[in-house]
Amino acid sequence: MIETPFEDRWQARLLAEEKAVKEFSNIKEKYVINGNVDYPEPEYLIRIGDVPTLPKGNLVAVSAKWKNGKTFFCDILSAIFLGSDFFPNCESLFKHGKVRFIDTEQAMNDSARILKTIWDMTPEDRHDDIEVSCLRGANIDANDSSNEISRYEFVSRSIEIEHPDLVIVDGIADLIYNYNDVIESQIMVNQLAALANKHNCCIVVVMHQNKGNHDRMMKGHIGTMLYQKCSDVFQVEKHGEIFIVSHPVSRHRQSSGLVFKLDENAIPKDGSADRQRQMQIEKQQSEQQMRVILADVIPQDGTPIRRSDIVEQLTEKHPFQRTRCYELIKQAVAAGWLEEVDRSRVRLKAEADVSSVRPL
Repeated sequence: MIETPFEDRWQARLLAEEKAVKEFSNIKEKYVINGNVDYPEPEYLIRIGDVPTLPKGNLVAVSAKWKNGKTFFCDILSAIFLGSDFFPNCESLFKHGKVRFIDTEQAMNDSARILKTIWDMTPEDRHDDIEVSCLRGANIDANDSSNEISRYEFVSRSIEIEHPDLVIVDGIADLIYNYNDVIESQIMVNQLAALANKHNCCIVVVMHQNKGNHDRMMKGHIGTMLYQKCSDVFQVEKHGEIFIVSHPVSRHRQSSGLVFKLDENAIPKDGSADRQRQMQIEKQQSEQQMRVILADVIPQDGTPIRRSDIVEQLTEKHPFQRTRCYELIKQAVAAGWLEEVDRSRVRLKAEADVSSVRPL
């Protein structure tokens, strides 16, 4: 039987589909998860408290408001990895390893200060394992004939050629033109994530938070992408002379963070004891403020008063929301200044001394 042109085309189509299925099956094997295999946990670079963190093959973000200690915290991460004992509750999980610290924001003298700060916290025999670069003079792309390499290309080639274990990019927004551009942000974050995965290193990127006092989100579309792609996000907040590092986001385990302050030479050191003292002072000030506010409306002879009556008087005298008033009452009971009579009434505790209350 002689095949018709239609049958020829049909046979060719079947062969093409069979070839496509075979090719995809070969590719697919690389990405499909096998339920019978125990996949290894990532290697972690350091431990904070009892929690290992900075996983190799992953992106990690550090965020804070302007001038709130992001770079200092990156100095600390670098120093801990290199064996620093400045923070007694932290340790390196690698005996040997290299750090590549890439500063995109500051001038050369400030970048040099980063290196010297890390050196001051690190054993001398590890000084050669940290290298700091200043990319402020480089352009975002290499189209300009005066710019032999783009900022991103500098980062990628540093990783591909030198194989560091920890890479810090301070900050990621300087690798692109517009951190609010969806496409540009997505490409950059995906490229860095792929670099970390391919070369089995941990890339820590620094990003500013939004301007609002209570807004802890990282800026722009690139900030949103980082929340999606990063294995961990650390946040730094400054409270007076104390810097508090929290670890609100983790795909694995959240650490308790750490606390640091700067000594007279602007070198970070453990600030846990200072923070405890600061918290005690803040607690005393808060309790004193609570007593001052409530002293005007609480009967001094111990007569019970309804919570709702306290709230009504407070909202007349102060620009408080009702929830704030109820919180003050709850705080006074917890502090032992007021005591509950029943579910609706409280009174001044017998031993409480109203006469000692003075305005702050």
